[in-house]
Amino acid sequence: MSTSGRKFSRNEIYDAIQATVACIQITSRLWVLKTEDTNGGLYFVMALKLDLAKYEVNLVELGGEPVKLINLIDRAVTKGLILYHNINFLPYLLNTPAYDTKFFNLFIGFLAKPAPEINKEIMDPILWHVKNVICSGDKRLNEYIWNWWAYLVQKPEKKP
Repeated sequence: MSTSGRKFSRNEIYDAIQATVACIQITSRLWVLKTEDTNGGLYFVMALKLDLAKYEVNLVELGGEPVKLINLIDRAVTKGLILYHNINFLPYLLNTPAYDTKFFNLFIGFLAKPAPEINKEIMDPILWHVKNVICSGDKRLNEYIWNWWAYLVQKPEKKP
């Protein structure tokens, strides 16, 4: 079933497969699919079997002839493009490339991005609340909690 009738190059298809599908081979195959929810957020779905037998894509290299998507995914596994031998959650720092690993990383990046400048109208009530409510006015505890939160963001790959 090719619904759009659009023709894709083999490279476009393999790029899309690598961005959305992973095969984890430990003792048996586990398929991981990156999916978008209704709010635009990303999450992963895991399955023991891919149910894609009816889906086809039209390849430019074959004159627009349809090819079963599952065959292209199987070929991507055989080539090692989407085959991993383990799965993990390993955060990496902002503005750094993702780790090139032999395992599939479930970390898809931080949702929050650094602000170009600090908005005092937003930060002052937060700072006051942490200092006066969470830390009960204790300056040492206030400093400790802000250092701990900074550590979590600055070194996401390390467990506190």
